[in-house]
Amino acid sequence: MIHLLELHGVAVFSAKADKGEMDAFSFRDSGTPYVLLSTKKSAERGRFDAAHELGHLVLHAESVKPSGVEAEREADSFASAFLMPEADVRAQVRLNPSLDEILRKKKRWNVSAMALAYRLHDLGLLSDWLYHTTCVNLSRMGYRSGEPNGINRESSRLLTQVVNDLWNRPGGFEQLCNDLAVSAEDVNDLIFKLAPVGLRGSAQSSPPLRPNLRVVAG
Repeated sequence: MIHLLELHGVAVFSAKADKGEMDAFSFRDSGTPYVLLSTKKSAERGRFDAAHELGHLVLHAESVKPSGVEAEREADSFASAFLMPEADVRAQVRLNPSLDEILRKKKRWNVSAMALAYRLHDLGLLSDWLYHTTCVNLSRMGYRSGEPNGINRESSRLLTQVVNDLWNRPGGFEQLCNDLAVSAEDVNDLIFKLAPVGLRGSAQSSPPLRPNLRVVAG
């Protein structure tokens, strides 16, 4: 989704906020569309939010447009259909699938289990009773507030190229931080952690292009 947005001229940045305060939002400035995504959401929910904001940019760009609940409903419907096309869903999922099948199939479209359950119900592939039961069980398993064993967060090709270019210039990244009067960690937050930002340590002669990864306890 991030690659697609960038390919069509949408600038994607972070909207750093405490969990629950904000999901995402979009706007246009001097003709350029912007999408800001929360860093607190799972990768799957971030993808849905990106598609949701694309829906706003596509559907609600005219001077006369719906607002409030109606606009949010339309953007949700757009995102759901965009990420989970009806023909593909009907071809891949049988009528009234089990919870295990939903958890397997969600990986095909890289969406949350809740989003897929809603889409199946909306398409008539999940009965009212089974949809309710599925949502209750998913909540008990932690899928309402997060996405256990989820996918990796999408990265930005554009921002990665920019950051790598700065690292290849002597003092380029440090100069950027000085010009912005912010720390390297803050720059990483501002670009939504969509690009590898190496942080210079006291013992490092040069910063790494990609951060070191290590396994930590959950």
